[in-house]
Amino acid sequence: MDFVEVEGKTYEEAIRKASMELQAEEKDLDVEVKEVDTKGILGLLGSKKVRIVARLRERETTPEEYGQQFLQDLATHVGLTFETKISQYEDRIIFLVQSDNGDVLIGKDGEALEAVQHLLRLAIAKRYKQGLKVLVDINGYREKRKKALTLMAKRMADKARRTGKKFKTDLLNPYERRIVHSLFKHNKNITTKSEGEGHTKKVIISPVSATNGKH
Repeated sequence: MDFVEVEGKTYEEAIRKASMELQAEEKDLDVEVKEVDTKGILGLLGSKKVRIVARLRERETTPEEYGQQFLQDLATHVGLTFETKISQYEDRIIFLVQSDNGDVLIGKDGEALEAVQHLLRLAIAKRYKQGLKVLVDINGYREKRKKALTLMAKRMADKARRTGKKFKTDLLNPYERRIVHSLFKHNKNITTKSEGEGHTKKVIISPVSATNGKH
């Protein structure tokens, strides 16, 4: 129940009744006076009645709470159930999802997961009028993906050093590209550079002799 209609001999009495029924303080209620019924001369004689409708004022949620509810609603919409935990790393809000059917929301090469994350980022930005950094992970997929990317990139780097040639990764999203770039950020023998247009790009892993930049 998020609203009640009550009456009292005074406005204060009606408010007390509404607060008790809704189990809320007056400051958390939006009140609309529906009727003031006064009998007698100028209300000095006879009876008096005040009827109000009191509604629970919507509590402003944080981006973390809103994002968690957004993901829960999305899961319900597609017929899934899962649990979501929230953590934070530096300025990024991280939503950790556990689900028996998580593969549906991960998709091939994480494409569905990226779409879910994009929708969540847009929803939070629209609600709070600011762009916040968010990361959604389902069943630890991103950590597994990070390990696989790290292994692949190191193998390419070894080949690059041995052969003096450049090697390209598959198309990677921004998060995945950052993993590869960070891996060789302080490496004196290997440089990396993103190549391509749009959201997904390849990363070129080159011997240090090649002229490269990171972006």
